[in-house]
Amino acid sequence: MARRRKGKGSIDAPHMDERWAVSYLDMMTVLFLTFVVLFSMSSIDAGKYEQLKNSLAKGFGQEETELDDRVAGIEAMQDGPDPDEQNPASAEEPGVPQTAGEKLEDIQAGVQANLTRSGQERAVEFDHVNGALVIRILSGETMFDPDDASLSDSATTLLAGITPVIESEGGSVAVEGHADYRQPLNYESNWELSADRAVQVVRHMVDAQGFPPELASATGFGSTRPMEGQRDMLDRNRRVDIVVQTQDDAGADAGADAGAGGDAVEEADET
Repeated sequence: MARRRKGKGSIDAPHMDERWAVSYLDMMTVLFLTFVVLFSMSSIDAGKYEQLKNSLAKGFGQEETELDDRVAGIEAMQDGPDPDEQNPASAEEPGVPQTAGEKLEDIQAGVQANLTRSGQERAVEFDHVNGALVIRILSGETMFDPDDASLSDSATTLLAGITPVIESEGGSVAVEGHADYRQPLNYESNWELSADRAVQVVRHMVDAQGFPPELASATGFGSTRPMEGQRDMLDRNRRVDIVVQTQDDAGADAGADAGAGGDAVEEADET
C-alpha cells in the first residue's frame, strides 16, 4: 500500500509550545493588580480601602487582615483637621497683648528713629532699670543754659520726637531734673533749679504736645545724683531724665512715685 506523504496542511504537523503565554498572562495580571493597589492607595478613601483590603484578603485565602500602621497614618493625616485651621492662634496671634518690656522696646525704637531724623540722636542715652525705660537727655546746649530752666529751641524739637511715641504706647512719665554742683545765681539752691527744669519739661509735654497730665510727674534731685564718675562734667549733669513706664507696669498711680523713678536712675548711675 502506498504511504501517504505529509504535506504542509496535514493535521499531523507539529505545533509550537505556547506554555509561555500562561506565565506571561499571570505576570501581567499581577502587575495590573499591583498598579491598581498603588493607584487606590494614592488617594485613600476609608470605605473603599476596607472593601479593597477585604477583597484582596479573601482572594489570597486570608479571612481577616489588619490595617497597616503606615496606611492608617496617611488616612489620619488626610481625614484629620488641619492643625493651623483647628488652632489659628498657633499660626498667627494678632490678639496677644504686648508685654511691658516689649512696649518699652517699641518706645525706645520709635524715639531713636525720630531723633535720628532730626539729627539729635546723640543728645539722648537709654537705659532699662527696674522695669522702666530711662531716656536721659544730656544737656550741653541741648536743653538748658547754665543757671537756667528755660527750654531751648532744640529742647522743644527733642521733646517733639519723644512725647508722641510715649503717648502712643500708653506710657507714663516721671521727669527728674538735675543740676551740676555749682551754686546757682537765679535760684536759692540747686533743688529749686532742678525741680524747675523737670516742671518745664512736663509743662511742655502736657501743654504744647497734649500728653495726658494724669500720666506725668516732675521731681528735682538738685546736684545729689551726678553722672557716675562725671561730677566735674557740668554740662552732662545739667540734665533731665524721663523715666517711662507702661500703664501695665505703673500699676497704681502714673506718678507713683517719682522717687521710684529716682531709685531707678540712681541704680543706672551706679552701673
